[in-house]
Amino acid sequence: MLTGQRPFRGDSVVETMSAILREEPAGLGDATTTRNVPPDLARVVHHCLEKEPSERFQSSRDVAFHLESLSAVSAPTAVFPAAPPPRARRRAARAIVPALGILAAIALGYVLGTVRRPAAAPPTVEVHRLTDLPGLEESPALSPDGKSVAFSAYVGNRRQISVRLVTGGQPLQITHDEADHESPRWAPDGTSLLYYSPPRETEPQGTLWEVAALGGSPRRVASAIGGADVSHDGKTIAFFRAGTGTIELVVAGRDGAAPRVVAKLPLGSYYLSPRWSPDDRRIAYQRGYVFSHDVYAVSAAGSEPEPITRDGKQLSGFAWTADGSGIVFSSSRGATVLYLPTFNLWTIGRNGKGLRQLTFGEASYVAPDVNAAGTLVASRIQRQFNIWKFPVDGSPADNVRRAVQVTHQTGQVQTPSVGATDKDVVYLSDSGGHGNLWVADTETGATRQITYEQNPEISLGVPVWSPDGRQIIFYSFRAGVGGYWLVNPDGGNLRNLAPSGGWAAWSHDGRWVYYTETLRGFAQGTIKKIRPEGGPAVIVRPEKGNTRPAISPDGSTVYFVVEKPTETGGSDHEVRAATPENGPSRVIARIPARRIPPWQLVHPVISPDGKWLATPLADGLATNLWALSTSDGTLRQLTDFGSRATFIVRRVSWSADGRSIFAALGEGDADVVLLRGLWTKD
Repeated sequence: MLTGQRPFRGDSVVETMSAILREEPAGLGDATTTRNVPPDLARVVHHCLEKEPSERFQSSRDVAFHLESLSAVSAPTAVFPAAPPPRARRRAARAIVPALGILAAIALGYVLGTVRRPAAAPPTVEVHRLTDLPGLEESPALSPDGKSVAFSAYVGNRRQISVRLVTGGQPLQITHDEADHESPRWAPDGTSLLYYSPPRETEPQGTLWEVAALGGSPRRVASAIGGADVSHDGKTIAFFRAGTGTIELVVAGRDGAAPRVVAKLPLGSYYLSPRWSPDDRRIAYQRGYVFSHDVYAVSAAGSEPEPITRDGKQLSGFAWTADGSGIVFSSSRGATVLYLPTFNLWTIGRNGKGLRQLTFGEASYVAPDVNAAGTLVASRIQRQFNIWKFPVDGSPADNVRRAVQVTHQTGQVQTPSVGATDKDVVYLSDSGGHGNLWVADTETGATRQITYEQNPEISLGVPVWSPDGRQIIFYSFRAGVGGYWLVNPDGGNLRNLAPSGGWAAWSHDGRWVYYTETLRGFAQGTIKKIRPEGGPAVIVRPEKGNTRPAISPDGSTVYFVVEKPTETGGSDHEVRAATPENGPSRVIARIPARRIPPWQLVHPVISPDGKWLATPLADGLATNLWALSTSDGTLRQLTDFGSRATFIVRRVSWSADGRSIFAALGEGDADVVLLRGLWTKD
């Protein structure tokens, strides 16, 4: 398709197959071609067609990276075809690694806009980058006239609100004080902005403020637990606040006066992003817990919440369409990595029908905002993950300096676990287009795949090596339920151990696997243990809500977490210990919800000597490694990434000697982008 001729030719099928195996492809940069193929593109396709499999690209992400380098993606405006069918994209991605890689390169070229279709070009989506600051630019809000965008970004160690003209120029910083500010929303006349400041440690709730669009002294509006939205008539605001045993969705005057509760919502979930419908008759919001999020709506006069989406996936923001007939939302639908997955934009009718995907690719599009003209902005996030080995015997900054990189990936790499020695580490990777388990040799860097799941409706996660190194247990999420499977390190003897459950941990003698049973789709039941060879599960802690077990090396004590819902949304994490494992428990520490973002899902892991529980915790923009003393509950910081945007999710792994920790460290960058061409009328 690139050259107008076949890459391998023969007078018979046998001769053609022989040419595929022995000859170089014709028409790419040689005298036989009748078309001018750019040399850089020819090199990419040649690389797909290397005779030796190890010499080819090892993942679709690698091919995408090189094709993007040839396209307009590196320029401020990127162009890609709108809404190719998801099945076609998956088939194209899976086809890249096999020998006929030329076909996959062309198919992926269609997705990225590098290669044009022979037929009439489809409608295209233009992506205009509006910001290029280092770090994360988040929560974009488009002004009513479409001429400016407000967003939050880190300045030093604090999130501040800035405004930038869509046509260009330097951003104007609106807030300047020593506090975090986020979730800006425009007043309908475009003269001011409403924004939210999270609570300080001594405050029960955060604060809503209003400030002039060009800056100035902000005016306090109300106490709240998240961002607010201004009605289109400019008279009313909607926000969440802490009630008595509930979260309240409230409407009030523009100055916060005369608040009225329109919905009382249960604790334990996150409630985000209240948004007025264009006719101001309904208020939609995002509700979420762990891997399941959805958008609900209530009448502005008060009513029972009704779901707009029934996604059952992770969501990251939404907006009403300009005519109010539906919403645009950011969803992990189609992603097979559970932790910080790729998010794309989707649209659905207000009645829950007409689901359609709008964006595609390896970057995430989150926090969409749409103005009355139908113009859409979002935050585009790109993350790079690799496994690192961090020493724990130095200062936090020194431990970061002395860290050793274990993997060198271009995609998602998550939740490492080392074997009986530090030579091999198993981890989750989306290399090949689907999340699967891989093993890396820490000495040579060689990697091998040990699971081969391709069903896009099934996700894998959190592999944990048995103490003797003979088995690996891992989580599998399918049909809305997560359970545990075992596999040998060579990929053999795959079998199901526990149909439902989460948060698995081995006993140090390898005779038991501890886990939390699944309750209504979430791991919030009792703690149980089961023999790896199978058999009936034994109840360890019969209380509901005990989760995330870790067992002391001598088997005498079980450590676990109890989530304590807070009045401001989310849950504090109470770390408890029980000796014996079914005896009375004691609290050793309480970790506040603000240190545990919803995506982090911490599971403390016990050190080989039993003295420490390691876990990642949020420190502003960064995620750092911390160790919790099992004797007195003190926290010791192990890494210090400063103001870098770093991410460590779910679970880490101690080295065999307890002197280091293996962790999948991600670094990210997010820019505000404007998208044109998503709608038929664009």
